[in-house]
Amino acid sequence: MESIKDKTEQILQAAVKIFINKGLQATTQEIAKEADVAEVTLYRKFSTKQNLFKTVIKNVLERQFNSKVMQLADQENTEEFLKGTIDNRLKTLSKNASLVKMLISESLKGNLSPDIDFPVIIHAHLKKALDHHFAQKNQNCDSELCARQLVGIFLSHIVVPNELPYYKLNDEDKEVLVNKYVKSLLILLD
Repeated sequence: MESIKDKTEQILQAAVKIFINKGLQATTQEIAKEADVAEVTLYRKFSTKQNLFKTVIKNVLERQFNSKVMQLADQENTEEFLKGTIDNRLKTLSKNASLVKMLISESLKGNLSPDIDFPVIIHAHLKKALDHHFAQKNQNCDSELCARQLVGIFLSHIVVPNELPYYKLNDEDKEVLVNKYVKSLLILLD
């Protein structure tokens, strides 16, 4: 017999798939069909499509985008901190490009609440990590501008993709690309 937890996971996986393809335009009927559950089951568990969407996005953000950025911020060397951050975020974002595109689209339409507004969340996490890193070094940094530059780099890989997604590049190509980005950021930080 399937447990409640299994059924919830089944619904969440189906909802991610449908929301990626249709955004908030997806219907609960489509999600229920994909999850192989009755539509009433969705409403019993989540009460509204908005609650289901919010739960799905929070779940994905925690699983896929739970960032190592704050750990990397403890790195003493700024260049290594930036390299690690750029590499980590580009891998995660490029592996989840379809989901990120949908979240950007819904954000631009004004459909996301602040707690799941993806671009805003990315920016806030980066700014916090930058503030932490430079506070430890007793250095001033325009963390707002630097975070915006990083968000631009990350989102550009989704919105204007390269021939190969970042995560599929060989290690040497990744290193060359990351070093170029870090060099441009270090100029900004001088």
